[in-house]
Amino acid sequence: MNFSYTLFLVLLLISPGLAVWAGFRIGEKNDLLAQAPEKPQSTLSLIVIVFGALAGHILMAGLYVAQAWFCAISRMCWTPGFDPDVYRVILVGKAPAGISDFAIGSWLVVLLLPPVLMFVISLGVSQLKRVRNFREASTFGWLKAVVDRRQGKEGFILAYVVTSMEKDGAFVAFEGILENFAFDDNKAIAMVVLSQCERFVVRIEDGRFYRTAPSQDQNKIQLIQIEAKNFKNIALEVFDAGLLPQDVTEVQAPPASVAAIPAGPAPRPARRSRKTAPAADNPI
Repeated sequence: MNFSYTLFLVLLLISPGLAVWAGFRIGEKNDLLAQAPEKPQSTLSLIVIVFGALAGHILMAGLYVAQAWFCAISRMCWTPGFDPDVYRVILVGKAPAGISDFAIGSWLVVLLLPPVLMFVISLGVSQLKRVRNFREASTFGWLKAVVDRRQGKEGFILAYVVTSMEKDGAFVAFEGILENFAFDDNKAIAMVVLSQCERFVVRIEDGRFYRTAPSQDQNKIQLIQIEAKNFKNIALEVFDAGLLPQDVTEVQAPPASVAAIPAGPAPRPARRSRKTAPAADNPI
């Protein structure tokens, strides 16, 4: 019985901190980045829970002080027949004799208030611009500049993925709109989800890169997920709202053809306008 009561007190003490942690976790969700699981034994999470719990109980104690002050000034309060301050009851460690069901229900409601209030507050704080910028700088890392351009212009990110599927020196590659991605512990891209995706083959022959695309009728993939273990490299390019995703599908997909460029560092895909489409033998 003593253990159960002690466990109850521990959960009661940390519940506002857990609510703060949950509010920040829910508030940090982003439609572009898959939320990573919480790291075990995270010092930051422990700090958030401890200080969130303290803040929640201080807030509730402040409400009791304000209530006592209001009752003393206005004399409009009524006596419920039991001590409404649940903190005093907990510190005594023993329930008063002849306690009523109404008193128990009132105390339970009061115990629920700190975590609820702290959850709402933390959820609102997580949406503040400064807080979001600080959190996204830590979350996105090296990719934050690309994400900011995409979000600021309401544009989209085009991803070019060369996979590890290879035969006779030819590699399967995909090109599509980046819908979602995930980081690993080293801030490297661990997974990507592409939409409006097109596939092609890249091979190196005689010191030149060749890109071969199948016919457009056989080359449309609505949605595909690729894990890091299945691709060799990935390139990203940001397009603003002036070029819609459906326009990219039309522009970036030449008919079945083979194109070649001299071997060397892979060039950055050129930004194409909506008015000009590439020729059938454009290189990658």
